[in-house]
Amino acid sequence: MTQTNPISTTNASLSEYCPKEKFSKHPDNPLRESEFNWLFKNREINGFAKAFVKVTSRNFLVHIPTFIQCLADRRGM
Repeated sequence: MTQTNPISTTNASLSEYCPKEKFSKHPDNPLRESEFNWLFKNREINGFAKAFVKVTSRNFLVHIPTFIQCLADRRGM
């Protein structure tokens, strides 16, 4: 498995973020809603934690470029 450089969110623009509840239907999300929810629930184990930003105790944002990179890494691309 090749290691890629993590995407830096330091200079990220607000347009790169999407509320978690809306991202399951977002055109950049290639997963079904149930697959996405499973990835979110297991994010600490599967490496997707860096793609989610906690806003409040129940609200998260998805950093779309990081999520796509995590998905590519998981699929071995």
